[in-house]
Order: sequence, then C-alpha cells, then structure tokens
Amino acid sequence: MIKTAFLFFFCLITLDIYCQDSGEIVGSIDSIQIKKNWRTKDQIILQELLFKKGDAFSEESLQKSISRIWNIGNFAKVDYTLDTLVAGSYMITIIAKDAFTLLPIFSFHGNRNDYQLGLGVKDNNFLGRNISLDLVGNFGTTRNDYQLGISLPRQLLYKNMVLSFNASKGIGKNYTYENNLKNSAVAFHKWNISGSIGNPYHTDYKYTFSPNLSWNLFQHKTDSTLLKDEEVIHPDNYKISYLSLSVNESIGLINRIRHQKNGYSASVGFGVGIGLDKNSPTYTGVGFNVAYYKLLNRIIELSAKFSTGYTTATKSSLIYYLGPGNIRGLLTGQEYGQGYYSGLVSAGFTYVYRDWFALEHSVYSNFGKAGDNYFNMYRSVPRVSLGTGIKIWIPLIPWLEASVHFSWLKGNNNWFYLSI
Repeated sequence: MIKTAFLFFFCLITLDIYCQDSGEIVGSIDSIQIKKNWRTKDQIILQELLFKKGDAFSEESLQKSISRIWNIGNFAKVDYTLDTLVAGSYMITIIAKDAFTLLPIFSFHGNRNDYQLGLGVKDNNFLGRNISLDLVGNFGTTRNDYQLGISLPRQLLYKNMVLSFNASKGIGKNYTYENNLKNSAVAFHKWNISGSIGNPYHTDYKYTFSPNLSWNLFQHKTDSTLLKDEEVIHPDNYKISYLSLSVNESIGLINRIRHQKNGYSASVGFGVGIGLDKNSPTYTGVGFNVAYYKLLNRIIELSAKFSTGYTTATKSSLIYYLGPGNIRGLLTGQEYGQGYYSGLVSAGFTYVYRDWFALEHSVYSNFGKAGDNYFNMYRSVPRVSLGTGIKIWIPLIPWLEASVHFSWLKGNNNWFYLSI
C-alpha cells in the first residue's frame, strides 16, 4: 500500500512536468477593474496580481494571478475578462465574488464512539482584509477546551510574512486500546499560548529558503478524577511545563481552483520542548509531510498524501494518537506511540458546482501505523481502510456543508462517519 501511494505520487509529478506554459508576452495592461467583491478590499486582490497598470503580461502570469486570488480562500467565484483598447493594450476586469466568511461555528464529526463538537464564531475575512479571527469551544471524547486565534495575512505584512497567535485552555483525554477495548487512559488539564511567523521573504511561485518559526508555552497537569472512575490503567499523576520551539520548511504550492486543488507541497520540521522545571525533561521531535493534487478536469481530482513523525517525549499526553482523521474507521488511540505514519490515496468527483449548491463524491484508501520504535512500524502490517463519502455544500456559504462517509477497516465496526 505504501509503495503504491509513492508510485501514484511519482506518476502525478511526472505528468505535471509536461504541462508548463511558455510565458509568451500577450500585451500590456492599460487598466485594471475589480467587480463583485462586496467585502474584500480591492487592495487585497490587487496585491495578488503579478502585474500592475502599464506592465506587460503573459498568459502564464495571468493564470497564476487568478490562482493566487483563488488561494486567498474567501471567494465562491473568480474569473476575468480582457478587453482590447488599442492594438497590444488591454483592460482587465477581475470578477471576484466573495463567499460569506463571517460564520457561526456549529460542527460535528465522528460517530458515537469517537466524536468532536465545535461551537463558536469565526471570520476568515475580518474587516475585508483576509484576517482570520476565531473563538471556538470544542467538546468531545478526546478534548474539551476553548480557544482564541488570530492570523494576519501576507497581504498586510512585509515580504509575504504571515503572523498568527493562539491561546487555549481546557481538558484533554487520550485512550489506548487493546483488542478494540479501552486499556489505559490519560486525562489532563491543559493551557497553551502560541504564535508563529510563516514564510518571511517567501514568494509563491519561486522557491526561496524561508522557514516557518513557531513557539508554544504550555502546561499539562494530569487528573485521574476526569476519567469518572473508568476501569482503565492510568499513569501516576504528573505536571509538566514546556516552552516548545520549532522550525518548518516547505517547498511547492497547492493552488485552489474553485473548491478543488492542484499542485504539490512537501514540508519537514524539527522541534524541541524545553522543560521549565525538573519534572519536565527536554524532548525533540521531527516530522515530514507530502501532498499532491492533480486536477484532471472540472470533475475529477486525484490526490495522494503521506505524513510521518517521531518524538523522544515519553509522557502519555505528548505522544501520538492516530484516529479517524488519519485512518477513517479507526478509534483515536487504537494506534499510538512515539512515532507514526499515515497516508491517503483518493479520487474526488464534483458532479454539481453552482453558487448555491455543490455535490461531491470521493473514494479513498487510508493506511497507517504508530508505535514507540519508529523503524519497527514499517516491518508490521499497517492498518488499511477503504471508504467512500458524499459531500453537499453551498459555495457562497462555504461553512454550510455536510458529508457522510462509509468505510471498512478490518476488525472494526465504526463504518459510519458524519461531518457537519
């Protein structure tokens, strides 16, 4: 399965090599107009264009500019028209129809044994400047917390820098399973304050070394009373406090075209958790992620993903717990340990896409494994699931969506997964 995923990934990249644009100059831009952006400020859109008034442009720069506008993520429709003014001189009209991005959050995903409910409010386009602002409460089998987050986009900052800040407080619970029965658990009070600087000096279409930097100040304090007298093994109570520092670098670009994606991205990261007291031993961690999307036409999208990581931390609240977000049909904690890997091979089909209604269908296979010995994971048979899903949503109100998944995983009966 893993070899199949990598072969699929390689073939898609090879296919993409033969789809390059010549970049031949078409003419010059004499005038730029923007229509139908009822909320987003014109300046946000203008900064995504690879040309300005008076510049020469090519078909390649025009298509990349449209992709950059789609990549903002706040539009239900992006299009353009070119009108000839005089020979070789054009007026371009950008049509950018804002989606409704000021939204109440009412989300549910999971099944009766492993679920998460989210309640709150979020604005992905605060003040029309592509600022993301959210206040969310999460309730479910593995977490009960609330968080506040804000992200400032590269259009407002220097050299495409992105800044984000987040604060949260609540309770976490993680279970482990043996023979599909709960075997042990850790429950803890937690809080964290974090921030990141993303891609300073980065340009979207020309790679420049520009690692992302992030920090996280957090504390975990175990409390076995949160398990409500469940008959499971739990660790001795502990309290740990850390300052976590990490660096991450990525290459590639995944473009949005409507709701679909096209392109690739690969990233690698390294982090260190610096203990702030004698009960908090220092640990390190590494991670690697790769994803590839190939949009064959307006209907069919192929994709492949692979993710892996390892941490030297041994505290129960700091190791990895794979769940249905990694392998559909898996209960969170059926695969756990200091290391993990997971992957996805998928084909998506868009049957209907209109401003007020969209219908999608997907078929996919997930695979993965977790354990304390990283290399031993690859010597054992991974968990593999097969699934299909139907999604109904409204492009003008992108948060208004519902999807249902049906999956098969050997030895499990969690075949139904709902997301709202």
